[in-house]
Amino acid sequence: MGLRLISLIVISMIAGCNPPADYALVGSAYVPAAHGQVDVEKIDKEQILITVTLDHLVPPEKIELGLTHYIVWFAPVGERPVRQRALDYDPDAQVGRASIPTSLREFEVQITAENSETPNQPSDLLVASQKIREI
Repeated sequence: MGLRLISLIVISMIAGCNPPADYALVGSAYVPAAHGQVDVEKIDKEQILITVTLDHLVPPEKIELGLTHYIVWFAPVGERPVRQRALDYDPDAQVGRASIPTSLREFEVQITAENSETPNQPSDLLVASQKIREI
């Protein structure tokens, strides 16, 4: 009886935790070698932290002359993408990262190659995307 009760308590504790979720990212035809993930971590009742990591990410100017940044966009279901920020990009390691808090729970993360750090809308040069659903 005691061992069974302890097992139930442990299972309840594990089920009550919100472990971080991971979503795979695969590069598009523009950067087929790129891959990475989107990590989702609960901050509090309202906010989650989205961390995007892409490896084997060639410098943007190798995709097309004049491109300078990789930009992260969040596209809520049925809405236009909203610019979040540029990836912190290390050209030597060919790695891009960004951590972004949000209150969204169902949306698509999109990473595009852009010729500016502050574009008004995403270009057609979609590097990677992933749908996120954290309800």
